[in-house]
Amino acid sequence: MKRRSVCIALAAAACAAGGPALGAYPERPIRVIVPFSPGGTSDFVGRLVGQGLTEQLGQQLVVDNRGGAGSALGTKLMADANPDGYTLIVNNIGLAVNETLRSDRAYVALRDLAPISLVGFTPSVLVVNRDAPFKSVSELVSAAKTQPGKLSFGTAGAGSSTHLSMAYFLSIAKVKMLHVPYKGGGPAVRAMIAGEVQAVMTPIPTAFGHIQGGRLRALAVSGSKRSSALPNLPTVSEAGVPGYEFATWYGLLTRAGTSNAVIARLNEATRKALNNPDLRKKLQTAGLDPEPTTPEGFGKLIRSEIAKWRKVIDDAGITKR
Repeated sequence: MKRRSVCIALAAAACAAGGPALGAYPERPIRVIVPFSPGGTSDFVGRLVGQGLTEQLGQQLVVDNRGGAGSALGTKLMADANPDGYTLIVNNIGLAVNETLRSDRAYVALRDLAPISLVGFTPSVLVVNRDAPFKSVSELVSAAKTQPGKLSFGTAGAGSSTHLSMAYFLSIAKVKMLHVPYKGGGPAVRAMIAGEVQAVMTPIPTAFGHIQGGRLRALAVSGSKRSSALPNLPTVSEAGVPGYEFATWYGLLTRAGTSNAVIARLNEATRKALNNPDLRKKLQTAGLDPEPTTPEGFGKLIRSEIAKWRKVIDDAGITKR
């Protein structure tokens, strides 16, 4: 009887902590929301990290693509989930951007979400259709200057990293192009392959396979240095737009209120997964540098990114929703 009372007390304590007891977690499959359509870098990261966490946690992580509103729809689902560690989300720079850009998002990132770990960073790559007349960044810029607003670029949606990276590029290059938003980086790249738009600035993993397969022509990478994934490509700055630099981060979060023990377990599993040589190689080959952090370290990055992109959006006069 005494043993039963102790068990009941422990169960009650676990419930009060906002989640299951550490020893019992996880007892069933875990849902991983990817707030973009299949085929983009967030999807790529979600599936690879999901496989790594499946191995570490002993339970299947199931990817659930919920694209729309520049990741705000999927993020709202995360914000509404139970704080039990059985729903996670892979998000990116768009999480910070949407805090300023989308007043209709119905959640507050730092209030409703709990950081688990940064996954890593990747520069973007400026790509065009393989049959496009532009063979270099300078040629694209020159064509855009002679035809203001006539050439178009595709993005994963308004306020996405693909939108902001290109808007920043156009601002520095002092040219105008028509923005065509899609429901994810994958659809934007496929639209360009089909000839619907002339250019896309997208994280390297989204375009890497298409570049290798000859379906896209890569002009430059957005980082401060050349990418080991595409070593022969110049940076945008080297290629004719001095001072341009942009990188996208990806990270793992869950619902605020999830117990510290469960978050610590997820952080530990993420660190081990990202330090696995096979997983690291897959990510690095596609252009993403793994960089796991503590939950506190990732939270600090999100706060700084919210402040940074609020200024960029205000200064650029990007329309808010």
